[in-house]
Amino acid sequence: MSRQPRVVVTRPQDGADDLIDRLEALGFEVVHVPAIEIGPPRSYQALDRLVADPTQAAWLLFTSRNAVRYFVQRSRRLRRPRAVPNGVRVAVVGPATQAACDRAGIDVDLESKGRTGHDLAQEVMARAEPGAAVVVVQAEDGRPDATELLALAGYQARSVAAYRTRNARVPPTVAQAIKDGEVDALAFASPSSVVSFAIALGGLRKAPATVRIAVIGETTADACRRAGRAPDAVARESAASALADAVAEVVQMAGAA
Repeated sequence: MSRQPRVVVTRPQDGADDLIDRLEALGFEVVHVPAIEIGPPRSYQALDRLVADPTQAAWLLFTSRNAVRYFVQRSRRLRRPRAVPNGVRVAVVGPATQAACDRAGIDVDLESKGRTGHDLAQEVMARAEPGAAVVVVQAEDGRPDATELLALAGYQARSVAAYRTRNARVPPTVAQAIKDGEVDALAFASPSSVVSFAIALGGLRKAPATVRIAVIGETTADACRRAGRAPDAVARESAASALADAVAEVVQMAGAA
């Protein structure tokens, strides 16, 4: 490959820095095209009730760094002395969410070894008291898997929307560059980002086979399959560095073929 390999990063601005830095360190030219926009939920009512009294839950489950971010923002707005008081256990999905809690001064009792809210719920069930109150803090349009699993197991489980994701418009020039094979890889970190690019391309199948697709987890991989094409690689863990390494691996394999 004579030119510097080019990868499209689809993460929103506030979550892309680590991924971009890692890809550039690996020798990639990065084209940053945020495929989703992160914003407040349609209503803060349920989140504010939780923030005002987190002790209504025995366990708080944060499924993303944005869930932590908006929870903490509302806690500060309501002038809470501490976002999560003593006695409330906290569980998170992935190192990025753990890091967000660390920055906010929230003690984490459990970081899931898995990549999804479903994985997190299973691990919490192994530690929580039977029938305990568990609140899953997530995106407004987030998957219900964790809450449903906990409820079926007899826990007092519910979800609270901390933020909302919306599909962003992919510039036509970028979509055309992908169709023309002028990029080497697409890096997807969420199902929503897959949807945005599928809309822009008219289905992921419109991306040539030479454009490799790497994703951060099985939920995003499933979204790719529904959009018309299976990914070429799934990151080994839910972390920016792992996604970057997955991109590098499949691009190098393509170059060696």
